[in-house]
Amino acid sequence: MDFKDHIIFITGASAGIGRQLASDLAARGAVVVGCGRSRDRLVESLKLVRKTSPGSLMIACDIGDPGQVRAMMAQVLRDFGKIDILINNAGIGMRKAFIDTPLDSIEAILRTNYLGAVYCTKEVLPSMIARGAGHIVNISSGAGKIGTLNMSAYCASKFAINGWSESLYHELKPLGIHVSVVCPGPVPTDFSRDFRNTEPKSPAALFVSAAAVSLAVLRAIERNRFEIIIPRWLDLICGFQRLSPGLFRFLAHRRFRRYVAAPVIER
Repeated sequence: MDFKDHIIFITGASAGIGRQLASDLAARGAVVVGCGRSRDRLVESLKLVRKTSPGSLMIACDIGDPGQVRAMMAQVLRDFGKIDILINNAGIGMRKAFIDTPLDSIEAILRTNYLGAVYCTKEVLPSMIARGAGHIVNISSGAGKIGTLNMSAYCASKFAINGWSESLYHELKPLGIHVSVVCPGPVPTDFSRDFRNTEPKSPAALFVSAAAVSLAVLRAIERNRFEIIIPRWLDLICGFQRLSPGLFRFLAHRRFRRYVAAPVIER
């Protein structure tokens, strides 16, 4: 698909999946506008995308702050006139038992992963509705399909993204606006390396590359697919979980329990 004359906004464009998406979409003719919190990394992303899309732009913004999002999106819509595709990609995480996870960490994860997507969509959607066209792509996770040990806050944020995406799909389809959700397995990016207490570790063969996730997003846009789960092994596991949730939970618990330690609770 040729994205010439498309204005595509990507959150979390400073690294990982977001940077890969920015590069791939720019190479296909899009004008890419990205945001992230790290100015230094955004500079590197901008250098990359401007090789093929000189009109692209990167903006420093914390999408967990609705005021910053409002100002940023107003600037983008003023300068570019429209946003054809919004890709909600930004995410943070922590691997830690729920009992040991500070409340402020839980709130930060939910604010960035879920509410950040809500804030961005809330600001962009009126212009899409007015034009009767647009596409919203939400980057979720396999952890938004299956609850995973020691990732309760992250799972909650991604389950929220999935449910919200399905609701939006039904609301916006009659208005000519498409909604997609892409659920990748573990991706070897700075995001995944930043997880603390990383047991159980995923074998290298189970990882999916940022390039593969980017191609899945392009496929979702081109074919107006609602949901894509990658890689194939994860799609099969999610199918098994849907067909036999009780058996799946039993087998998953047997796999996970070796990593569960009794929490130390101070009274």
